[in-house]
Amino acid sequence: MATSPLSVSLPARLIALRRVLLLALLAALYVVLWQGPDTLFGRTLFIAHLGLFILWQPFVHTGQRLSLPSLLAVLAAALLAGIYLQGWIVALWIMMLAGIVGGKVLLYDARSARLFYLLALSFLVMALMLLAAPLAVPQAKPPREIVWLGHACLVALWLVMALLPEGQEVDSTREVVDFVYSLFIFLLLTVLMLGSLAAMLLLGSSYVEALLQTLLVTGVVLMLLGLVANPRSGFAGIGSVISRYLMSIGLPVEQWLQALSNLALREDDPHAFLEQACVEIAQRLPWVKGGEWIAGGNRGAFGACEGRRWEFSHGGMVLVLYTLHAPSPTLIWHYNLLAQLLAQFHADKQRALALKQLSYMRAIHETGARLTHDVKNLLQSLNTLCSAGLEPGAETSAAYQSLLRRQLPAITDRLAETLGKLNAPQGVASVRRIDAAEWWRELGQRLSALEWINLESEGSLSGEIPLEVFAGVSDNLVRNAAEKHLREPGISLSIRLMRSGAGFELVVCDDGSAMPDRLAAALFLGPVSSESGYGIGLYQAARHAQVAGYCLELAENRAGRVCFRLGLAAAAGGAERLPGSG
Repeated sequence: MATSPLSVSLPARLIALRRVLLLALLAALYVVLWQGPDTLFGRTLFIAHLGLFILWQPFVHTGQRLSLPSLLAVLAAALLAGIYLQGWIVALWIMMLAGIVGGKVLLYDARSARLFYLLALSFLVMALMLLAAPLAVPQAKPPREIVWLGHACLVALWLVMALLPEGQEVDSTREVVDFVYSLFIFLLLTVLMLGSLAAMLLLGSSYVEALLQTLLVTGVVLMLLGLVANPRSGFAGIGSVISRYLMSIGLPVEQWLQALSNLALREDDPHAFLEQACVEIAQRLPWVKGGEWIAGGNRGAFGACEGRRWEFSHGGMVLVLYTLHAPSPTLIWHYNLLAQLLAQFHADKQRALALKQLSYMRAIHETGARLTHDVKNLLQSLNTLCSAGLEPGAETSAAYQSLLRRQLPAITDRLAETLGKLNAPQGVASVRRIDAAEWWRELGQRLSALEWINLESEGSLSGEIPLEVFAGVSDNLVRNAAEKHLREPGISLSIRLMRSGAGFELVVCDDGSAMPDRLAAALFLGPVSSESGYGIGLYQAARHAQVAGYCLELAENRAGRVCFRLGLAAAAGGAERLPGSG
């Protein structure tokens, strides 16, 4: 069905004639007040006034078509107003019209547009107080001079409005009305009218005196309310309280935020957290009947999923809320904010869970790497025994038999200890401690077959050492030195154990080539990749030594002397310092 040019251009013409329509309906209202609502001409003109208001009205878009029920309701209201029109109906209508016009005054930046609507508001207030009020209440009849002065002022105001230049309004297609200002102006005019009538009855004043008294009292009250709302004496007034209430929508949102914070502290699972937080929304926010949520591959529902549907999406989470009535823009903003907070908390829970899983996998990796090196060290000890067994006459040698009797039980114990760690990993603080002299003697017996390794001790070896720390460091350094010995035959390794204050110090040196500076700088900061070892084994050994209060560091790194030192952390620069950082 084709649209006629008239139906297309009519809304645009009505938009362009807004000011003309307002001037026409004000003129029609003035004539109605002049002729009186009880006359046939006045009632007929009031119906025309209502038609002009329907064309000017700022609530429904000008291009929208009225349905048949709406059109019948408008016609019925116009006919009833025309038949039963009385003075109090006209006064009530003027107060409503003044509220609508007053709700538009502060929405314009252009001086001419704002002045136009201020003059329109003044026209309506003056028409209400001087012409409509006497029609509604016959006792409120001002003197004839005041009435003629009011007529003259209304005509003058209308002429000034008609001569004002047009200014740019807020929206070229749709008018806007501030409901709060409209309600405030309507209530203020109601107080003025009723207050004037009350002053006439209680004080016996004339209408003009009662109106002036009411204006004076109302002005004083408004001034006091302004001072209380925004005081100058350094404390916050009721304005801040009202603003805080409007921004938080009272206690329900605050209670939900408190419940959300408590839930975030006690619930670690993201799915359970999101489900319980949404249940709290339905329980604590009276405007929400229910909703749905979707996060990743999970979804759920809460409350009653019926009514108006509002969807909010943040960070991969979708929150759908159902309300009985359409919420205000401020409430929608709060819904969006709580959805954003919920998505942020949910994302934090997911990151915390992922970090926990990564920490768990890292612990498994470090435990496996540590046990792998323990197994490698055990294999090295077995290879040493096998090398000694290949010597001529080893089968009948009493020394070899004695070596087997000493080393095989020790290897068996170390293997059982390694399997125990695999079944129930334990920290460094829980490993057993051993007498330093006994460990030193066992180390010498285990390395006695390697002629290029020299062991030296200084001072008294009375005292205990953490077995896993010293055994792990020595085994890793000896294994790395053995790999270096295969590449550089002829080098020698010296291992020295000495007493250092309250603990012991182990120094392992070789006379081979120096390590590259890049490798030496990152040696104990993480696993490194190199052909000569010095990788994950020393990194894990350094970490265990640090936890036990010791520090493993590269003491010297130059050609002919590469030394590692294991000692108490306090002696190496502080227990909090990372190994090798100095």
